[in-house]
Amino acid sequence: MAAMTLVNPATIWPQQQPPLPISSFLEWYAIMDMVVVSGRRLLLTDWEHRSVLLVDSQVGGVLSRVNVPCVPCGVCMVHVASAAVTQPYDKRFQYVHVNGDSLTLGNVVAVGGDVRGVNVLRNRLVVTYQEPPAVEVVTQEGKRLHRLDRGLFRHPEYVTVSGDRVFVSDWGTNAITMLSDQLQLLATFSQPDLLNQPKGIISLNDDQLLVCGWRSDNIVLLKPSSGRMSAILERKGGVKLPFALAFCHHSRTLYLTRDCTTSIQRYRLE
Repeated sequence: MAAMTLVNPATIWPQQQPPLPISSFLEWYAIMDMVVVSGRRLLLTDWEHRSVLLVDSQVGGVLSRVNVPCVPCGVCMVHVASAAVTQPYDKRFQYVHVNGDSLTLGNVVAVGGDVRGVNVLRNRLVVTYQEPPAVEVVTQEGKRLHRLDRGLFRHPEYVTVSGDRVFVSDWGTNAITMLSDQLQLLATFSQPDLLNQPKGIISLNDDQLLVCGWRSDNIVLLKPSSGRMSAILERKGGVKLPFALAFCHHSRTLYLTRDCTTSIQRYRLE
């Protein structure tokens, strides 16, 4: 990951860009997660319609759509043209391949629970479960390597990776938990009056995370080195029930989804 200048919370997103319409052929979506495939393409999981969408981030609209057998939740890019999509009710994740502007379904991998969030940790995957609440590091074939389930979590959902550290958002405890690559507890960050029911979480660089405050209607900047949290986008700036985040380092664009909407909000990092 290329180095980035540390963000000043007061000026992180000075300009909101026009929202990106996903499509007009469906009345609404339930976008659970998304990831940047390339500079102009986004991969989204749509819970409501049990599908995975490839979206053009410049002009809007769906380039490709594939239906999956079970409602999809988390998504991450495992390789340049291959993503892992979690399917919690079937206790598995499935690979989805990106071939140009088309999507195809790949192998299905069984795991040990209702898998929700997913992200890449070197050549492995880190996943979250809600029943019972736990976090695991698994191989790309689903073999468990490490597991943490000792009462730290209530509803862990989204997960991001920064270097050799893992960060998990838990909307049940209103906390962000920082773990080692072997899932040893390093720190817990919680400020419920500022960050309430955290959802989507992404890493900007080694010491800056962005987190969706679903109930607090904001996007919070977290610095793990100090534990400091700052709201950098709030309801008065158009943020309401934020759910998932994606960030393109090349164009310095933040993508944000909200509950049951047919557009993606975009913000430029200046």
